[in-house]
Amino acid sequence: MLPKLNLFESRRGIWFFVSAMLALLSLNLYLKYQDYSHFKSSKIYRTKASVLNQYPKFSKRGKKYFVLRLKSDDGFKLITTNFGDLKDIKGRRVGVAVITKNVDFIEYLKGFFAPTFDLELLEFEDSFKNSLKSRIDSQHSHKWTKELFEALFLAIPVSKEFRKRVSNLGINHLLAISGYHLGFLYAIVIFVIGYIYRFFQLRYFPYRNRNFDLSIFALILLGFYIYIIGYTPSIIRSFSMLLFGLFLYMRWYKIVSFEVLGVSVLFLLSIKPELFFSVSFWFSVSGIFFIYLFLHHFKGLNSLKVLLGINFWVYIAMIPVVHYIFPLFASWQVFSPILSLVFVIFYPLELVLHLVGFGGVLDPYLLKLFSLEGIHTAVSTPVWFLLIYVLLSLGAVFSKRVFYLLLLSSSLFFLRAVFLL
Repeated sequence: MLPKLNLFESRRGIWFFVSAMLALLSLNLYLKYQDYSHFKSSKIYRTKASVLNQYPKFSKRGKKYFVLRLKSDDGFKLITTNFGDLKDIKGRRVGVAVITKNVDFIEYLKGFFAPTFDLELLEFEDSFKNSLKSRIDSQHSHKWTKELFEALFLAIPVSKEFRKRVSNLGINHLLAISGYHLGFLYAIVIFVIGYIYRFFQLRYFPYRNRNFDLSIFALILLGFYIYIIGYTPSIIRSFSMLLFGLFLYMRWYKIVSFEVLGVSVLFLLSIKPELFFSVSFWFSVSGIFFIYLFLHHFKGLNSLKVLLGINFWVYIAMIPVVHYIFPLFASWQVFSPILSLVFVIFYPLELVLHLVGFGGVLDPYLLKLFSLEGIHTAVSTPVWFLLIYVLLSLGAVFSKRVFYLLLLSSSLFFLRAVFLL
């Protein structure tokens, strides 16, 4: 068998690509700045937006108010507060007036806080996504399980209360639709449609490339699915890499390589500069990097060992990265790799159960799981340790000894967190 081709055969190709990405980045930053200038052209900017999340808080005087996370139809995200007696409007469409005075360009890119007024609840949109949401909700009686499957299937943000329950178990990464979920959906489409396609192919068009045709069909369905649920940073990264990976695979290039990851990241940052400020995007990239790092050093393992190894390795490797942003560490989080393995069966099973109208069958067990409390502590990653850890991670690409040193560092960090409980 012919060896797989490398993405770049010379340094000249690398520099050409980097130059092209810098030019694309400059163009998109210019376009974003034009949008920002239009936003700042008046002191009050009126827009329509979707309510991504809503949760109550209390002022120092004990007065209740609401924090709203909004995504404007004009492409920016903002956080605002409202002291009105609001009902639950998460997922609804609103009209709002934004005070633009203290918003600079960087804040505009990454999402900003701004005072707002004239909040107007728009008419409920009977969209396909809302119809799916209603179908999912009808199969559950508890708000936690409703939120769980809204997040798993429709990428709807969960409440602050349920987020704490998920963090307590260390399974935040399972709720954010990413390559993990898209890979499952891609495999399910290929598996189900494959039998039907094979029947017709053998009789009417045996000359067709089955893998190519099924891949294109699966990508079209996934593209439609992503269009319905919306474009989150992790979904954008995952779907882009899936498209790029299949493109390279059909042309006999290596697809599991750091070059492919680097090219995908640079391309996405060039077309969507705001992703540079997205924590979820960088967590997603980090997770893929550590998966590639494991596969890079342990190519000869069988599928079962790879599955087990990746689950436990990525959990340990991500801990110092995650705890730089989120210091919470709970005793139940040590079972996160096991829950990730269970998810391999749980996700497709729940997908089938929801399709046939029995999505609530496992709810009693899920509610018991999310009711677990455990012991909590705060474990923060110092900046100096994170910098050393990043350097070790990059060095581990070139040396297996450095990989083991990286494993030792992450394991010691994990043990320190356990002893602090």
